[in-house]
Amino acid sequence: MKFKEIKLKLKEEKYLDWKIFFSQEESNAMTLGKIILNGDYRIKKVYKDTKRNYVAQVEIGNKNYILKEFRSEVIIPQRKIQTLFKKGEALSTLINTTEAIELGIEELVKPIVALVKKNLTIKQSYLLMEYVEGVKISTIEDVDKIMKLVEKIHKNKIYHGDLNTSNFIKKGNKIRILDTQSKKEKIGSFKRWYDIFTLENDLLVKELNYNVREKYYLKEKNIWFYLAYLLKNFKNTKLIKKIKAKKKELRKKGWKI
Repeated sequence: MKFKEIKLKLKEEKYLDWKIFFSQEESNAMTLGKIILNGDYRIKKVYKDTKRNYVAQVEIGNKNYILKEFRSEVIIPQRKIQTLFKKGEALSTLINTTEAIELGIEELVKPIVALVKKNLTIKQSYLLMEYVEGVKISTIEDVDKIMKLVEKIHKNKIYHGDLNTSNFIKKGNKIRILDTQSKKEKIGSFKRWYDIFTLENDLLVKELNYNVREKYYLKEKNIWFYLAYLLKNFKNTKLIKKIKAKKKELRKKGWKI
């Protein structure tokens, strides 16, 4: 399914200085978008509130949702410039994930409405998503189920982008996929192999002594495997870790990097 097909199913409405995007199938999305922009909701729990991201559980009309604000593309200069010609993270996630769900990946948390304030570059953006109540991933059986989901998304050329067990949640016998933009790889399999190497470094995976690569459906080591492997290991060197720690320290002091 191509972007043009999905685009036809999305509605775009203007409200104040904002544009509200939602699937035509979401009958109350426009109302929910206005409620968010007017601040007529109750914050129940804040999961993250940093200069780069804001994520909270909110309540609207006795129903819970997840509200995410994408701050990186507003404060980091190079990311901000990219929004001159890109849709931005909120709208991209809405489009990509809607497409992925229509492809049959129903385990993805459903995005409902994207809110974007843009004047040449994006000034502010939110994404409202369904709230899924469940329990943390904790067992080998849970990770086995994650590997089945990874196979499902990877076979559709979709990569997660932050493939850690903390970005999955167990509800009953099912595992749901959290916190992904559901991007597709256009060329090669570099991003999907990078997903696998990220999961191999997950704390729970290491604690369970779980062999990710053995359970992964792809076995052939191609050029993308080696490129992803080299980059992942380079990022884990002491020098790069020191640079990352320094950047984090500077961000706390107000640097926009």
